[in-house]
Amino acid sequence: MNHTDELTDRLIDGTLTGAEAVELHDLLADDPGARTRHLAAVRLELVLRGLRSAFDFAEPTVAKIESDRAERTTTVVMAELANLPPPGTERLPFRNRRMWLALAALTAAVLVGLWLARPAPAPAPVPTPRAHPAPDLARLTTVTGSVEIVGPGGTSVARADQTLSPDQTLRTVGEESVAVLEFADRTRVEVQSDTAVRVLPTDGADPRKVLLLEGRVTAVATGRRIVVGAGTAEVEASRGSFSLCSSGPGSVRVEPVDGDVRVVRGAPADPVIVGPGRAAFVRDEQTPVRIEASARIDSTPRDRLNFMALDAGFTPDGEVWAVSAKQWARWRPGTPDPGRIAFPPKIHNDGLASWLTPDLRAVALCRIDDKEERIVIRALPSGEERGRVPVRVSEPRFLCVGPDASWVATAGGPKSQNRHVRVWNTNTGEERFVREVNNTAYCLAASPDGKWLAVGVSDLGKGTDNAVVVFDAATGDRVFELPTRRKAVTTLAFTADCKYLAAGFNGAIQIWDVPDRKLVKTLEGFERVVTRLAFDPQGKVLAAGTQDGQVWVWSADTWNRRQVLEAGTRGVRSVAFSADGKFLVTTTNKVGVAVWEVAPEPAKAPDPDA
Repeated sequence: MNHTDELTDRLIDGTLTGAEAVELHDLLADDPGARTRHLAAVRLELVLRGLRSAFDFAEPTVAKIESDRAERTTTVVMAELANLPPPGTERLPFRNRRMWLALAALTAAVLVGLWLARPAPAPAPVPTPRAHPAPDLARLTTVTGSVEIVGPGGTSVARADQTLSPDQTLRTVGEESVAVLEFADRTRVEVQSDTAVRVLPTDGADPRKVLLLEGRVTAVATGRRIVVGAGTAEVEASRGSFSLCSSGPGSVRVEPVDGDVRVVRGAPADPVIVGPGRAAFVRDEQTPVRIEASARIDSTPRDRLNFMALDAGFTPDGEVWAVSAKQWARWRPGTPDPGRIAFPPKIHNDGLASWLTPDLRAVALCRIDDKEERIVIRALPSGEERGRVPVRVSEPRFLCVGPDASWVATAGGPKSQNRHVRVWNTNTGEERFVREVNNTAYCLAASPDGKWLAVGVSDLGKGTDNAVVVFDAATGDRVFELPTRRKAVTTLAFTADCKYLAAGFNGAIQIWDVPDRKLVKTLEGFERVVTRLAFDPQGKVLAAGTQDGQVWVWSADTWNRRQVLEAGTRGVRSVAFSADGKFLVTTTNKVGVAVWEVAPEPAKAPDPDA
């Protein structure tokens, strides 16, 4: 029997002195094993003596204890017990009732401490509420939007200053959701929208480890090593920062900003150092790591208009027209803000979706100012109403308008209708036809000649047996189908001559030859959800807006990536080229309208063997 056990026996017998009580408290605080034995002995003694207490460890009591400061925890426990008459006290062989109260108070304090500290590796007798987590755990310092924690007990809403334990998954849901995890040494991991991560258990000698299940994170290392794993690779840094993107378990893209960033492909492979200005893409064992020079990155647009538009485009003479569901602006870059033009009648609430025709002569607007569900088609620049459709959509991807605005297509809606695609005559508001597809109709695009309607059909649950189905926009006949063999199709776009169709996914873009029904190119390596696609009028350049606010630009001749635009911090709503293809206009959530210069095709590096 050790000294702690001897003091425990004296406490139970009622012979413990005040100095010995202090000594016992210190021993229990420093030795978790002794604390466990002490608690077991006291519990057994209380059972043998028939002690009953109304002290409640249910949620209301725990909430009250957690809300108090640490130094008041023992006082709260003693007050709870002091208000109860100790039943059967006369039967207890204690010589001193005050000694009994000391025993009960100490026991209850230990019970509360163990209960509250249950997620921690080593339970503490009296935890400090809102204390900084252990060095190997991460604390949530920022929670924006819909952020969830998924653990053994189910799913709960995340809150700031909460500690993420190794058995929990942090998940951000939706375009506006962001969370920031921080370790004790200020190393931080910013979790972007629609991303899931876990903090893996480590001991003090190992680096901090974070597992990226899907999505995008940005890590900033400040001293101790941090390892972020995704797909078939791990990224390690002890100082500096980097971004990591993954569209699933089989691929990852690494973009260093500064510091000593290394890509590790498992134990047998040597680490690959990736410096700023370069990026590494790891897909699988066949292409373990591909390092490329970073394309031109632009974060400052040529001009900006402070207007939260849903869609925007260039007129042939270089003006930018931008629309929401209640107002629009016609603006020439390089000139002052012209102000807004409200659509009549004036409404106070904006809509959910607006879609311009390619020539900007008409716009389809989803109104939400009253209970009447409708899409209003207006002529531009007059703003006069051309027609109404008795339906509305929840997102722009579920709406498209024919190039002459003679028809509007919608998809989505109630769960019972999410497989239905409808085409409406805009001049009468009548339904032209409705077609049912075999999975969820997830995005729409009209061909520039108005003859076809392309529908991205996706199994959102689990399958990759998805496709792009093309209908005759006049009759509803199914013209052809392109099997994408990818996860959900998120956006579609035709070239102006209808020869090529681009389909966007999470981490990839497919380019299809429409007349030959043939897949000609798959662009990979950017590992982001594509929200909008656009070809320039000549079909020479492809731009892809992503969910995290970037726009990637490729040359359609060589498929070399020539430019990345940092258009905002949230999803890109629209992308459109000027008539000469030299400029891009973008709209993003919470940033507004921006005009960018399109970078020229990068010059080829000279051949050293020539």
